[in-house]
Amino acid sequence: MALVFVNAAPASADLQPRADEWWFSAWDVQSSVWPLSKGSGATVALLDTGVDASIPELSGAVLKGADTAGGKTDGRKDLDAFEDGHGTSMAVMIAGQGGGNSGYVGIAPEARILPVNVMTKDVTGSEINPTDAVANGIRFAVGKGATVINLSFGGGADDIPHQCPKKLLDTIAYAIEHDVVLVSSAGNKGRTINSPEAPGSCPGVVAVGGIDSNLSPWSRTQRQPYVAVAAPASGSVVVGRGDKVYADAEGTSGAAALVSGAVALIRAHNPNMSGRTVVQRLIATALPISKPVPDKATGYGAIRIARAMDPAKYPVPANAPNPVYERFDRVQVAANGVNVVPAGAGREPAGGRSPFLYVAVAGLGALLVGALALLWRGRLRGGRSGSGGG
Repeated sequence: MALVFVNAAPASADLQPRADEWWFSAWDVQSSVWPLSKGSGATVALLDTGVDASIPELSGAVLKGADTAGGKTDGRKDLDAFEDGHGTSMAVMIAGQGGGNSGYVGIAPEARILPVNVMTKDVTGSEINPTDAVANGIRFAVGKGATVINLSFGGGADDIPHQCPKKLLDTIAYAIEHDVVLVSSAGNKGRTINSPEAPGSCPGVVAVGGIDSNLSPWSRTQRQPYVAVAAPASGSVVVGRGDKVYADAEGTSGAAALVSGAVALIRAHNPNMSGRTVVQRLIATALPISKPVPDKATGYGAIRIARAMDPAKYPVPANAPNPVYERFDRVQVAANGVNVVPAGAGREPAGGRSPFLYVAVAGLGALLVGALALLWRGRLRGGRSGSGGG
């Protein structure tokens, strides 16, 4: 089983991904995706722990960002309290340039990363409410022209209306009004408590489950009805702060980062395509992984980037399911009596309390206790490879 069904053209000779970045061959990226776009012109806002912009793998790829958590940075410093650099690892998965200790290549190497630190007291000494930090980070990203916002974190939302804090839901509506796609990890506790976790559980957010290299559901991916699609969640090293390379990393954080990179590719190749249509195409062109479709682990299936990018070759009916926005619209109509439509855009077809926060790379499961939140975060685990130790 593969994620593409095309005759491969000669591969691009400029950027060569690592052998363990198995999704490049599964998606036939170099032959079927990059000839269409490598993400030039797209900005991916990364709300996380900040990004170490100094490492070679991110040379020239990181814009000046912000810190909405009180850390007094411009986002280009990774404030991960566990010294592994979660935000940095997500940035490299999206827009890695090769080189450095890892040679890691991102899925959208010509996209640019807009880093926003949203991790609060545990990291920065700040007393800022974590929901405020995330909401303000989303607004900052929208104002800076991000085309997609990556949210590889989350936390308990089962006792919150619509499984989403009100302030966060209002900010998501603001982003959707400005035609920005929001992508979040589904979570890593599918084998244990498996409860809804925001922002992935929020209406209007693309929640991403995980698959392994056998194209089976990753064992710990969260099983929830709001999971829309799936992407690789295991099988490769990751690159952290200080250009340190960590083996055996896994989790839906990386799956979400890859989908955010895919959205950047789609939007770069189709600059006039609305965010609603982008998400609809991701869902409609996905490869079903489990039955029934959708299922709670992988949603409508593993994304197929080349198909989602090319509406001429792979048309999708206007009335194809778009559950991410259908749910969002229902909530908005119930609350306000109207749908949220991007400013200046025609209406799409119908298809068309502070949360506990975790960073969704599974591993040692260390806990941070903040003023208003538990920050669940897993260490990037295993031995370090490459020449960069420490």
